[in-house]
Amino acid sequence: MNAAMLVPGFLTPMAAPGATVFGVMFLLDSMARALLVSLIPLTAYRILQSERDVSVLYLCIGFAGLAGTLSIPFLMRLMRRKWVYSLGCLALVGMGVSVATATLAGLAGGMWLRVFGTAALYTTLNLYIMDYIRKRELVRSEPVRLLFGGVSWTLGPVLGVLVADRLGLWAACAAASVCGALLFGYFWLLRMRENPAVAPATRPPPGMAYNLRRFWAQPRLRLAYAIAFTRGVWWAMFYIYAPLFMVKAGYDSSVGALVVSVGNVMLFLSVAFGALAERVGVRAVVVAAYLGAGALSVAVAAIAQLPLAAAALLVAGATVTTALDTLGGVAFLRAVHPYERAEMATVYSTYRQTADITGPMAFAAILTFLPLPAVFAAAGAMMLAMAWFARHLPRGM
Repeated sequence: MNAAMLVPGFLTPMAAPGATVFGVMFLLDSMARALLVSLIPLTAYRILQSERDVSVLYLCIGFAGLAGTLSIPFLMRLMRRKWVYSLGCLALVGMGVSVATATLAGLAGGMWLRVFGTAALYTTLNLYIMDYIRKRELVRSEPVRLLFGGVSWTLGPVLGVLVADRLGLWAACAAASVCGALLFGYFWLLRMRENPAVAPATRPPPGMAYNLRRFWAQPRLRLAYAIAFTRGVWWAMFYIYAPLFMVKAGYDSSVGALVVSVGNVMLFLSVAFGALAERVGVRAVVVAAYLGAGALSVAVAAIAQLPLAAAALLVAGATVTTALDTLGGVAFLRAVHPYERAEMATVYSTYRQTADITGPMAFAAILTFLPLPAVFAAAGAMMLAMAWFARHLPRGM
């Protein structure tokens, strides 16, 4: 018996696997992470007292998180996909408990659990999406999922900081853990089944080295990875350095969190970006988004002495980068072959960790010699360069 048989008819869309169900799952996952997304860099800055050291901490967690992500194929050999998804939910619960200690060790542990949980949930959710949603429907279903996520990423960052300011860090962390627990319960209520063509039980999947070779041998998958990686670096820059920029400019930490939340309001435009892509094509929207995000990020560095104006440009940059969140995943979901979805999804999911490593590494090097606004300029230059490569997306996508 599945969840669809246990609920009234008007709630069926939230119980039968499809765009709405995946949106609710993404909402709970995102809320658990969003509640702490601004608190983590601000707490790290209070402990370390240096933007460069905060970058180094994120770099170390990126390396450790990559190791955790690469363990997911081995976990999927040992257990069913539903257990790996469940581990991701429990990692988010543990994240809140660990960060609540307000120590450097606890913060680092919580950051690692956040990375591992995100990778486990993202990899397995992509497989469930490919099981239940046809390729031609992805341009419509992915914006719906991002729309649900927009609720979390809009409310979560500022709500987390406000709760921490008024009740203490523990309260915001407890709320994040509750979201992870709710996701765990909702997932098991759904009782989703795996497509046997995606998760064969008769033989173990190929090793990671083989999967990497297969992935990088396919130009469309390489391009999909590059799109995901570069938007991941931009968002890492936004989530880490936008709050720090506002605090260094003399504003309260809640103002920095508000910038992040307002930037994520633009996720509500995901359906509009999906509709636009259906009219003019995914490639046109993606290239335009890269050009817009690049130009706006460089402009932030140019007017950094006017922090409120710079914050407005950062929010505008988040608006156009949302188009990449909406459509960037479509490039992978359409390009991957059905018979190797699980293996390629595992490789693809490492983009978060490689972005979390490469971004802070580059930003730490920049901050060794240059002030904070140089980080925005570097991120903008990367996005402008990627606009050129995005031209190679298939015209008919």
